[in-house]
Amino acid sequence: MRVIVVDDHALIRAGLTDILLQRIPGASITEAASSAEAMAILAEEPIDLAIVDLFIPGESSFEFLRHIGQQYPALKVIVVSASENPSHMRKAIDFGALGYIPKSFSSTRFLAALDTILEGGSIFLPDNLSQLNPAAISANGEIAPGTTCEALLACLTPRQREILQMLAQGQSNKQIARHCQLSENTIKVHVSAILRSLGLNNRTQAGVLMQQIKDFTTTG
Repeated sequence: MRVIVVDDHALIRAGLTDILLQRIPGASITEAASSAEAMAILAEEPIDLAIVDLFIPGESSFEFLRHIGQQYPALKVIVVSASENPSHMRKAIDFGALGYIPKSFSSTRFLAALDTILEGGSIFLPDNLSQLNPAAISANGEIAPGTTCEALLACLTPRQREILQMLAQGQSNKQIARHCQLSENTIKVHVSAILRSLGLNNRTQAGVLMQQIKDFTTTG
């Protein structure tokens, strides 16, 4: 596997490289200290996985995530940051990151998160961001009277709300990926997260839920 570690602190890059080699022996790991340096490396050699600090020299960190997501849709991106601000986590997800790992994680937790992502899962939301507003859904599973669309979908990021709308329209992962300029794998991760957060089992239920939301916002 070919990995790039992007962080402006040499000590952090060295530590992440050591941890990565524990889990992926023989991996080819390249380091970059800025977004510009990282983009130059990505343009020259194929990379499978990018470990990216959220705040690095160069362009806006989120713009950097957007650029690599658009130009390298097959690239798996994990953000490793000292920030545990929920808004930063949500933005990273919206720009295509498959994982958001706080630097406060121990190496053991980091490796467990890495395994989850490499196996096709995702790691980014703390428990309090992956649950519905308890006032939004009644005990029998119906939308509570007076609930707004914002309250019901508060557990989703703006990108996930956009994807939910397209799910409800019956669009395939491929169609959604093309529209969002993300990889199909990233869309699959988003879809799984959406269904899990809303307590749904499949895409059909997502369509039903969106119709209920439309009815409530029309008649409420």
